[in-house]
Amino acid sequence: MQAEISARIAVPLSGHVLFQSDDLDCARERVAQKFCRHRLDIVGSRRAFRASHHHAAGDMLSLNYISYGADVEIDPGELGDFYLIQMPVTGAATIRNGASEFLTDRTTASVLNPDLATRMRWWEGCGQMLIQVRKSPFLAFAETVFDRPLPGPLRFDPVVDFSRREMQTWRAFAASLFRAAETADGRDTGIGQAFAEQRLMELFLRVQPSNMSLFQDVKPPGPLPRHTRRAQEFIHANADRPISLTDVSQAAGVTPRMLQLAYKSAFGMSPMHALQQERLRLVRFDLMSGEAVNVSDAALRWGFAHLGRFAADYRRAFGEMPRETLARANADYCC
Repeated sequence: MQAEISARIAVPLSGHVLFQSDDLDCARERVAQKFCRHRLDIVGSRRAFRASHHHAAGDMLSLNYISYGADVEIDPGELGDFYLIQMPVTGAATIRNGASEFLTDRTTASVLNPDLATRMRWWEGCGQMLIQVRKSPFLAFAETVFDRPLPGPLRFDPVVDFSRREMQTWRAFAASLFRAAETADGRDTGIGQAFAEQRLMELFLRVQPSNMSLFQDVKPPGPLPRHTRRAQEFIHANADRPISLTDVSQAAGVTPRMLQLAYKSAFGMSPMHALQQERLRLVRFDLMSGEAVNVSDAALRWGFAHLGRFAADYRRAFGEMPRETLARANADYCC
């Protein structure tokens, strides 16, 4: 039955075959050349093993298709310098990234965070489309998308849920890039391809839950006046310092009263309230990312000296106590 299903589904990147092999050691070494060193072991019947890797290089990312035929266990540890989005075309795989473990198939994909340990089992007949995203240029691009420096490691929810309409749109766009690669030579790194890659990853940043998602709802609907923009940039850059309304207005080049009116118009709040909300989000980022040892350290880092008042403000903003956020993060990133 699995062979019949596979026969009905076009194999992605069939014009870009990197290698095919029945030899386990050869497959391990050839895949490692494009990804990273890893352990690869056959769990099921060795007779069913038939590794195939198709590859089309890009600018910020590469497009890939990999299948192993047999049940295999794959242990790359931490990926290090790339993110990896994996979308099963046939079959299923069990994925573990950090402490999250889940099954992927045609309805559920995965995104592997590079600084969390990964282990996988690809079940017999599993074939996956993979988008390998180079970490360094992607993080620089993410800062332009979010219009702010990243406060720490960018970590995605590793479960990519294709029942969500936004992710269906993203998957369709990703599939169009794979189809386009079939008609290209696979080496085009021109403006058109770079733009398509950026569109794909910008959409992924906006619709796939991550620890940066909490910063997405702070943009006004339209462009900001120059002085308001300067004030916002000053707040983002100095949220860890004891700054005052006067400091912000001087950085913006307007009077405190003018800045208050501008912020009220753009954000519906005062600059100082915006500063407090920014600091609360930064504390939450630290707690969600597992970067904070305890709640007190995170709160003090971002200027909250009165811990009782901070906890109440945090609960009003996010619907849970900060210790609950930290406990969940410790469970997620313990492995």
